[in-house]
Amino acid sequence: MSAESPIISEKLKDYINSVGYNESELLKKNREETKKFGALSIMQIGAAQGALLSIICKLSKFKNCLEIGVFTGYSSLCIGTSIPAESKLTCIDNNEEYINIAKRYWDEAKIEHKINLFTGSAIAVLDKLIEDNNEMFDFAFIDADKSNYVSYYEKVMKMMESGGVVIIDNTLWKGKVFDKDVTNKSTQSIRDINKLIKYDKRVEHSLLTIYDGMTICYVK
Repeated sequence: MSAESPIISEKLKDYINSVGYNESELLKKNREETKKFGALSIMQIGAAQGALLSIICKLSKFKNCLEIGVFTGYSSLCIGTSIPAESKLTCIDNNEEYINIAKRYWDEAKIEHKINLFTGSAIAVLDKLIEDNNEMFDFAFIDADKSNYVSYYEKVMKMMESGGVVIIDNTLWKGKVFDKDVTNKSTQSIRDINKLIKYDKRVEHSLLTIYDGMTICYVK
């Protein structure tokens, strides 16, 4: 996150990074490898977010999880290592290069048996899961292309169990969501999902200011 971010100052970020979480050696290794993608590495969730995902998964003992947007596997490592041994994590991504990196880390973490991977368009995969009507999830993490956030959310909600949790990343979008001068498609999509969730009677929610913003939804 840049120093210009109105969400979190550099000094506060440095302090959080020094005392705000503990990151495993495997997660550190994944983060270091992801840095080779340069500016694209910003697509990886923050370590503090990963720690929060891990705690939520350990507390809730989810049985059937869904992740939309794998990238190099950091968040799936946090989820996959924190759910029970018999639980499953369905992962969706359309980039083979990123997926191959994630697979190596799943293997190293010994969670590959928990992973059910779908490669391709997330919209198409979600539509197929809905059509098959044999998957219900108690946890979902949405962190893919922002322009489809509303579609992802609505499709995911069709497969969520009551009492489940949906978490959406980047819901503050580096402060662009409250900057009226920013009108691009991705920013407007984040505004749309935030407004949708605000008035969605199917969930209770909280938008956290952690990293780039993360919204936690409890499905009624």
